Amino acid sequence: MPVHIEIPLDVLAGPGIAAADSRGKRKHPQAEPGAIDAAARLVDSARLLVVIAGGGSLEAGVELRRFVETSGAVLIPTAAAKGNVSDDHPQSLGSTLPMAATKELLAAADVVLAVGTELAETDHWGDRLPIQGKLIRIDIDPRSLMRDYKPDVAILADAGTALAALNPRIAPRPADLARIARVRAANAGAYRPLARKHAKVLDALREALPDDGIVVSDMTQIAYTGATQFTCRRPRSWFHPQGFGTLGYALPAAIGAKLAAPDRAVVAVAGDAGFLFTVQELATAVELELPIPILLWNNDALGQIAGDMKGRGIPEIAVKPRNPDFQALARAFHCRACQPGSLAELKTAFADSFRGVGPVLIEVHQSAAFLD
Repeated sequence: MPVHIEIPLDVLAGPGIAAADSRGKRKHPQAEPGAIDAAARLVDSARLLVVIAGGGSLEAGVELRRFVETSGAVLIPTAAAKGNVSDDHPQSLGSTLPMAATKELLAAADVVLAVGTELAETDHWGDRLPIQGKLIRIDIDPRSLMRDYKPDVAILADAGTALAALNPRIAPRPADLARIARVRAANAGAYRPLARKHAKVLDALREALPDDGIVVSDMTQIAYTGATQFTCRRPRSWFHPQGFGTLGYALPAAIGAKLAAPDRAVVAVAGDAGFLFTVQELATAVELELPIPILLWNNDALGQIAGDMKGRGIPEIAVKPRNPDFQALARAFHCRACQPGSLAELKTAFADSFRGVGPVLIEVHQSAAFLD
């Protein structure tokens, strides 16, 4: 497909820099043996070891799982690493860094290993993580290695290379599965009524979606719940504009995902306001006959912003738009559309759309009776 790139005129008129072709010549930095030794000693000394794994660990899933299972660690993937080790692994808390029970466990850890993650604010939606213990960081980027949280041991290396060097050096220990289960239960019990509605829809999607299916989500409240609640069992199966917060991301990104991975089921998850940012891409999905279900979560508002305004005593301005008839709008693009009346109908709509031709708009309103 053609790519359109706009170059500012002042840049276009500026001097060029000739660069030698370095393709295939770059090598990943190798972990320093002394840093691996120091990390192994800290790991073996830990009473409570927590691993925070980010998107930089995606190529290191096998070594990451081996480390977690050998060391007895608690695993907390960021949203960028969902599914790298299956979210339902008994030692994983899933991508729950923003949740209170997970933060309490993290604060109690005497050793934390952060691998392939910036530990950015958008990973936990707070000012700082409550890391009180010794910190080991593994990162291929020297700037990220020292960003925000100064490590006690810094390993400048690719995640897979570093973990492969570290794994033979650590002593096997059992995990405290009961403690992990208690944190999981506390997190599940902390969901508010709206998030419980989201969870019902997401559970229906999880049942219909194959384990290697791809979810591409927009900036919408159901996706925020899904980032912590939705179970991913394969890497690169949850795509969300976590840092940029891009409204309208879901549909065009889902089209790209389906073209890149035609053998994998792909679903777009969008809110009513975000969907309208790129609704014209329905024409693209229809033309290409891509079997993409579009889960449209409709609350007739920019719900997160409206709630934040209300919570801060700010007048709710420009957050309650007059929505179109989404069913008619989809059909105007020659796209199939439906409004399931039950969870059973919702599951069937997902399953049928994966097997069909062309996209399907599946609209679920926040006020739907079957979500109460």
